[in-house]
Amino acid sequence: MSTMNSKLTFKRGLELKNRIMMAPMTTKMSFYDGVVTSDEINYYALRSGEIGAVITGAANVQNDGKGWEGELSVASDAFIPGLSKLAAAIKKNGTKAILQIFHGGRMTDSSVLRGVQPVAPSAVAAERPNAETPRALADDEIVDLIENFKAATRRAIEAGFDGVELHGA
Repeated sequence: MSTMNSKLTFKRGLELKNRIMMAPMTTKMSFYDGVVTSDEINYYALRSGEIGAVITGAANVQNDGKGWEGELSVASDAFIPGLSKLAAAIKKNGTKAILQIFHGGRMTDSSVLRGVQPVAPSAVAAERPNAETPRALADDEIVDLIENFKAATRRAIEAGFDGVELHGA
């Protein structure tokens, strides 16, 4: 048996049935507000089963962290029911489910945020044409953002995901 098809056990005990993982990819299948759709559930269900783990596309941890339309959200407990269906679909045949969490920061824009100015660690626009200059986060907002990543992790686990991946680009 090749190494790729052998089990992989992480230090904290999570075991993958093999070493094949689906990398996170943007699908743009969620509703405008970040709620999971049945198409999205089917997309991930069709790709799980034979592989060790699926990492979802990015899910924002707070409303001003939305990066694009059709993106998952884990910004409040209201998203847990849909995320639970997604996790269950991925895990149905023994594949582990990992939710990627992130904040769009300077890479988003006010049209995606419904008129709200993007926020980031500093007021420096992304290096691309027509990028907006974000508002620099205040110290207390940075603390809030850290707390929102923690809350998003709790929600992911409560929804049945086996773990989270932090998107930090």
